[in-house]
Amino acid sequence: MALGRQAWLEARETIQSILSDTNPVLRDDDNLRKLAFVNRSKATMHLPANIGDYTDFYSSIHHATNVGIMFRGKDNALLENWKHLPVGYHGRASSIVVSGVPVRRPWGQVKADEAKEPEF
Repeated sequence: MALGRQAWLEARETIQSILSDTNPVLRDDDNLRKLAFVNRSKATMHLPANIGDYTDFYSSIHHATNVGIMFRGKDNALLENWKHLPVGYHGRASSIVVSGVPVRRPWGQVKADEAKEPEF
C-alpha cells in the first residue's frame, strides 16, 4: 500500500486482465493455472494491514433503503438529506477480520411501535 494509488490501480488492472476469459495467459495454460491458484481449503488467509480505525460511508441506495424501511417504514425509508450529503459513521476496527473468522455480532436493541420500551 505504501507504493500509492497508481500502483494499486496498475496491480488491480493487471490481475483483472489476466483473470479475464478473453486473456489467454491463464486461460490456455494449465500448468500456469495450477501454480497461480490455491484451493481455498488449503489457503492461509492474511490481513494485509493493521486497521486502527475507519469511517464507513453509507453510499449504497439499496442498503440505505432496506435499513431505512426497517427503522422508518417504506414511505420514509431514505432520510431527506441522503442524496445530498455523504453519510459516514465510525466503524469498529475490531470487526475487520480475515475471511472465515467468526464474528460476534451485537444484537442491538429495537423498539416496536406499540412497545413502551426497547428490548434486546
